[in-house]
Amino acid sequence: MLPFQPNTQDKKSLLKSPFRIIGQKAGASGVLLAGIFAMGHSAVAHSAVANMKTGRSQTGYNWFENTSLYSSPNSMDSPTFSLPELGSGGGRFIEVNKHKALGEWSLQRLGKSAPLINDPWSQEQLESMAWQINAQARNQAPLALMVINNASINAFAIPGGVMGIHTGTVIESNSIDEVASVIAHEVAHLSQRHYEHRDEASRKALLMQIGGILAAIAASAADGDAAAAVMMGSQTAALNAQMAFSRSNEREADRIGMQLMAKAGYDPRAMPKFFGVLDQKTQLNMSDNAYLPSFIMTHPLSSERLSEAQSRANSYPTLGLNSQRHQLNFELLKWRLKVLSNQTTENELIITASTNKGAEMALAYWYAKHNRYSEAQSRLNKLKKTSSISSASDKASFDILLAITEAQVAGLQGNWQQAEKVLTPYYNLYPERRDLKLLMADAWLQLGKHNKVITSMKPIVQSRPHDLEGLYRMQRAYELMAIEGQVNNSGAGTQSLVKEIAAVNALRYRAKGELWRGKYSEALVSLQQAKKQVEDLSKSSNTVAFNPKPLLANLNSEVAEVKTARDFRP
Repeated sequence: MLPFQPNTQDKKSLLKSPFRIIGQKAGASGVLLAGIFAMGHSAVAHSAVANMKTGRSQTGYNWFENTSLYSSPNSMDSPTFSLPELGSGGGRFIEVNKHKALGEWSLQRLGKSAPLINDPWSQEQLESMAWQINAQARNQAPLALMVINNASINAFAIPGGVMGIHTGTVIESNSIDEVASVIAHEVAHLSQRHYEHRDEASRKALLMQIGGILAAIAASAADGDAAAAVMMGSQTAALNAQMAFSRSNEREADRIGMQLMAKAGYDPRAMPKFFGVLDQKTQLNMSDNAYLPSFIMTHPLSSERLSEAQSRANSYPTLGLNSQRHQLNFELLKWRLKVLSNQTTENELIITASTNKGAEMALAYWYAKHNRYSEAQSRLNKLKKTSSISSASDKASFDILLAITEAQVAGLQGNWQQAEKVLTPYYNLYPERRDLKLLMADAWLQLGKHNKVITSMKPIVQSRPHDLEGLYRMQRAYELMAIEGQVNNSGAGTQSLVKEIAAVNALRYRAKGELWRGKYSEALVSLQQAKKQVEDLSKSSNTVAFNPKPLLANLNSEVAEVKTARDFRP
């Protein structure tokens, strides 16, 4: 019997479907998000409470690699972009060499508590935009972009390269450029070091807020209301120290954000347009005595700022007929996120689908989620006949999402051979795309092609150690290999050794996933079990020659990594 035995239920029921649910508690996620926004911007206590109530569990996948589908119009000349002075190392609140640790710490807590949308195609579109804009600022490479399942309009960026955007931000926008304006604004906060250029009082206030976040995370595990009280106290105490300079920071982030947009090929005129959306939401909420949009609460929007942004935007050249570029791609993203975040209905989708390809694709996805496969396939067959897409980037987005959706429909019905067949042409054409790799890995897991899963996932988890979806598929491939073995023309001793090593690797990748979900104790238990299995294997007399030293060295290094993460304090 194997020292490590995965759950003994049928392996197919163990494998997650394309709509795998990742559950989180709303109270914990809301408090965490409110605290993170407070790290970069001023915040008020009641907005933290409001945000607590909006988190939901969601289905899908996680992030995937950057493949830009956007072209840059040559006419978008922009004013000179200047980076801030770095200043002396001792004068910064958060030293540059601590940013990576802070980003990883934040990411682990988001992975543990935040209600994330883990859809690979949607992640691709937003990461492409964020990475492209960030490159213009010459910031450090981003660590991750989190898509938060929250209907409010909000976004954040944390030193260390963690960025986040609420689904409501995309859904309330009217174009891809408006979404880009929000991301550019957050990137500008990082590039201008607004988190670090603070006086002593502001530094103490920020320390107080970070302490509040830590306390709120602990409190939320037992009592969401207690967590809210902790967060309210820390934010209220820090509010006065931050408001004095937050307005000037916001105006600078607007100015630099527009420059970054223009350099990345987006229309800076979209920023004041999105401010108009925010202003309208604010007026409606005030008339209804409701909470203001979260982005307003953390990014003060005065009439002076609105006027200044509009005046600055007018200095940029117009796009003319090119202003509707990528509109299909935007509609595909917007409506898919509406389905993923449960912010739409079948009736709305049916009505909109008559004139909107994005809504029609989302309707097929909605039918699949509700096990109405024939209706889903009927919509997909109709979409396959689409021939009026003029933009090459829109056409690529459309074709890939169509294949992904069709593969998901096939997979949900257990037809994994068909899923593999549909994905193969695009997998071969776009070998760098993480979304296609993840979906293909799901098909291969069901078809018993475990080695192919490991080969395709390994580059992902090496370049993105935090990639929970890649780590999960590596874990599952090794678990199934430990049960079945996958070595042809080999003796019984070799087969046994392969299974034993696969069991160890399954535990290692499980521990990596637990680490990035902030479950440090569980990760250490998994690694200690893996070490015990390696030690027992080296003592076994019925296995072929086996040198345990390299594997034990890796395990010891991984244990140290978990302990360092567990003990880190910002």
